[in-house]
Amino acid sequence: MKFLVVFASCVLAVSAGVTEMSAGSMSSSNKELEEKLYNSILTGDYDSAVRQSLEYENQGKGSIIQNVVNNLIIDKSRNTMEYCYKLWVGNGQHIVRKYFPYNFRLIMAGNFVKLIYRNYNLALKLGPTLDPANERLAYGDGKEKNSDLISWKFITLWENNRVYFKIHNTKYNQYLKLSSTTDCNTQDRVIFGTNTADTTREQWFLQPTKYENDVLFFIYNREYNDALKLGRIVDASGDRMAFGHDGEVAGLPDIFSWFVTPF
Repeated sequence: MKFLVVFASCVLAVSAGVTEMSAGSMSSSNKELEEKLYNSILTGDYDSAVRQSLEYENQGKGSIIQNVVNNLIIDKSRNTMEYCYKLWVGNGQHIVRKYFPYNFRLIMAGNFVKLIYRNYNLALKLGPTLDPANERLAYGDGKEKNSDLISWKFITLWENNRVYFKIHNTKYNQYLKLSSTTDCNTQDRVIFGTNTADTTREQWFLQPTKYENDVLFFIYNREYNDALKLGRIVDASGDRMAFGHDGEVAGLPDIFSWFVTPF
């Protein structure tokens, strides 16, 4: 009887050891797969990243994708947007819906959205007045949070392994544009709404970031690499003019980042 008890204990111990080894091997294997996917995205091999993601999802390993997306956002990787875009157009829309924050889907689908500057909690709009070139100044609205004045949508453009966006105001049917001239004191550039979008001054790219559990975006102009921001001066309506910021912003998400929310 003593022999049987000892034998049973040995069997249980061996079984437990095998289980622990199996779990450890699985964890190690998933970590390697995460690193492989992350590196594919980081090096711009988006077709490979899409193939891997579709395979992991089919195998029930979606946690790998989720962890990689979270790490990309925490690391402020611009390539997150390219990866998301290639999934969206490459039979991976279900992966974007499942593993990316909701605002990524709003952007890729071209849904109507509000762009809200985190620092002042003001929504981007175009002013009512046309200048001689039929352009309108862009502002952060001091009062409005719901009217079509602050309705925008992103129009995607893929070029040279990068995704860019035309940011279209649905109220005035104009595109966000950065001025070619700079302010003599700050070197910032004024932002307009314009009727056409045929230059890189009307194209933008996004860099995701995370701050206080919120997923936000830095919005950069393609031509000048200036980041979209709102100015410090408040006019009589409570509005603030929009500018392209001349300088580094990635370390200051609390000041220079934007919420992208449903309209």
